[in-house]
Amino acid sequence: MTEHHLSLTEVQKQLADLPQLLQQLEEPVIVTKDDENVMAILSMNKYMQILETIASLNQTLQILHDEKFMASFRLAERGMKADTLISLEQLKNELGWEDENSESK
Repeated sequence: MTEHHLSLTEVQKQLADLPQLLQQLEEPVIVTKDDENVMAILSMNKYMQILETIASLNQTLQILHDEKFMASFRLAERGMKADTLISLEQLKNELGWEDENSESK
């Protein structure tokens, strides 16, 4: 990621042109004051992408912190590794659901 730096004075002078600049760069513009980074300005598209990423990460963290879900996930994962999975058709046959469905037809 290449950073584009502008001084606060330059930003004030180019304020009307910043939306176009941000679209071209697709990266934030770092604003400096007295040679220190003081803020970042980014396009609305980039801002929305960041919000979506944060929301997605929050959902992932919620899932990872759900102990019951993660325990069942680990069990399922072990079952997949142990090759103990069966098809839906096999399950229906074992539970006798195939016979019930064919009788009702």
